[in-house]
Amino acid sequence: MDYHGIVALRHDPASGGRSYEFIPAGRRPLCPGGVAMTPRLLAWVAFGTVAALARWRFWPWPAAGEAPALDLVAVYDPALYWAFWLWAYAWPVAAVGVVGSLALSAWDVWGPRGAPAVVRGKLPSWPLSGNEPEPAVVVGEQHHPVSPVEVERPTWLTVPAAGLFTGTAIFGATGSGKTAACMRPFVAQLFSWQAADPEKRAGGLVLEVKGDFCRQVREVLKACDREDDYVELGVGGRWQWNPLDAPEVDSYSLAYQLSSLLNQLFGRGKEPFWQQASTNLLRNLVELHRIHGSGWVTLRDLYRCAIDRGLLQARLVQARAEVREEPAMRVTVRAEDLTVNAVALDRFGPWAREGDRLSAPMTRELLDALEEAGIDGTRERPSRPPVAPDAEGRLEAAERWLEHDWRQLETKLRTSIVEGVSSFLGIFDQPDVARVFCPGPPAVAAGPQGGTTFSGELPSLLRPLRRLRELIENGTVLCLNMPTGTSPALARAVGVMLKGAWLQAALRRPADMAAEPERYFRPAVFVCDEYQSFATVGEDEPAGDEKAFPLTRQSRVIPIVATQSVSSLKSATRGDAWKTLLQSFRTRVFLTSADADTSRAASEMCGTVERLKASYNFSENSSQAGVSLLSGKAGGARASVGAGRSYQARREPRFHPNDFEALGTCQAIVIPFDGYNAMPARRVYLKPWFLPRDKPYWQAVREGELGGTGGL
Repeated sequence: MDYHGIVALRHDPASGGRSYEFIPAGRRPLCPGGVAMTPRLLAWVAFGTVAALARWRFWPWPAAGEAPALDLVAVYDPALYWAFWLWAYAWPVAAVGVVGSLALSAWDVWGPRGAPAVVRGKLPSWPLSGNEPEPAVVVGEQHHPVSPVEVERPTWLTVPAAGLFTGTAIFGATGSGKTAACMRPFVAQLFSWQAADPEKRAGGLVLEVKGDFCRQVREVLKACDREDDYVELGVGGRWQWNPLDAPEVDSYSLAYQLSSLLNQLFGRGKEPFWQQASTNLLRNLVELHRIHGSGWVTLRDLYRCAIDRGLLQARLVQARAEVREEPAMRVTVRAEDLTVNAVALDRFGPWAREGDRLSAPMTRELLDALEEAGIDGTRERPSRPPVAPDAEGRLEAAERWLEHDWRQLETKLRTSIVEGVSSFLGIFDQPDVARVFCPGPPAVAAGPQGGTTFSGELPSLLRPLRRLRELIENGTVLCLNMPTGTSPALARAVGVMLKGAWLQAALRRPADMAAEPERYFRPAVFVCDEYQSFATVGEDEPAGDEKAFPLTRQSRVIPIVATQSVSSLKSATRGDAWKTLLQSFRTRVFLTSADADTSRAASEMCGTVERLKASYNFSENSSQAGVSLLSGKAGGARASVGAGRSYQARREPRFHPNDFEALGTCQAIVIPFDGYNAMPARRVYLKPWFLPRDKPYWQAVREGELGGTGGL
């Protein structure tokens, strides 16, 4: 943004000296009394002209013969005559100017002092239409870049798509307007972009902890006719999601992610053994479930196998049977025969439907019952279900771990390892939590009476969530609505897992972009309110937000996070990892702060500028110094006093820490980044969602719509 105007020297109360002040073009400098110089000059010319006309009308210049002295001057010195004539009409104008200046000067010195004249700025039209080739976000109004004053020609601060892909971090104390003036307006602009084009409109993920922002996102989507794109995930909802449903990820990577999540949520121990042991345990449990049956595994399955040695052995036996043994014989009968004899034959189930026929495991009791009922049944051995080519090798590896590793550990040591993972996995054994986050296989799920039905047709209306990668490419807006007031540990755990899975799905997009260069890949928006509740750092591990967010630019992900302060981000991370995390967000928006650490950090991020600092010196000289016999004071015959003032350029913060604490509601100091150049920090006046876009900020403050005086 280019600023046009002049630079003037002004007194800086914060520094006690003088500094540079930028005066935008179009803003007229004011005189001390508050009257502009141009109106004063016009008034002087008008009154002088009236005085000259009055002189000409009532006291005209003497005609020839009326003043003999003037006639002599005209004869002997015509130039002097015309000088007299000009002065006769000019002196009233000069007298009016002198008297008027003296009167105005006296008024300036002794007259009442009113408030300085305020320049009323008129906003230009909204710069975005929602149909641009790439998304952009209008942050707010720009007036004076440093001082909180209104200018005549304000502008809009717009962050283009290239800057949005590098991330935006919002900091603000409670009640500063983070949600009303930043989160909701930004979300509305991004999700309304190309809303009518199903191939371009943005998808996204929304995480929050208060429980009301998801409703606001739904209202935003409804306003732009995208309500069908809204999907809400939460306990008691209608959607199911399995965090371990990632067949493209190997079992070791999946176990390592869970183990890293444990460290991020509950802290890391001093010994690396515990993380290695928990990773090894989880990896083999995942492997046993993937070998057995459909390969479907949930967090509840891992928890139950970890604490139940009998269940672990049963899983191993089932895996051996499916990989090495032939399938058991089954008996198949017609469906109508079973319906007629349901009372006698239902106890031999479960019966599996195959078209118009039903089958059950063959037993001597079932054969006798069929013969007694006169039903002809077909005996057959089902074909072996397809298994992976390396299933035998994977099964042998799991057996070796169980026999030569796990069982060789002491009982107390095994108990400690299990307790380390069960403290986290046990949350998902609760019925209401397991119902949403530990569903059955997506193809077939058990019904309430023990029958079989498709998962999407359950009486509870639960529907399996599609793969996160598909949701991104389809433009779906997924919202996690799990307020921390109900279960803080569960909300944080699910939020961190969903965030990690969604980012990992988005980070696979560059490979697809390279394979399909002609295809348009829609932007994906990541929005997180109260980010400190979901922030995770990996430090020396490959996982962590500080490693994921810097890679999302190529994936066309727009990260927007909001947190209360830098201190809250520090408390959610370890050591100095918050600094690495913060550098992942190039655009930073600072609202009013109640935290000294945040104010200092923000002041340092805004950089420094060169300002003139005034210094004063006084000197006194006296000749023939002595002491008065009457007063006893030092003095002299002759004395002189001198005063001097000098200016020196110094580097000072562009914004002092107390500037952030003095910000009013919906005021912000923004460090914008356009994707290529880092722009200097500036004051920006945000546009809350409940105010019309064409209403200037200062007008809303004067009318009391934003409360208070806006920090003036």
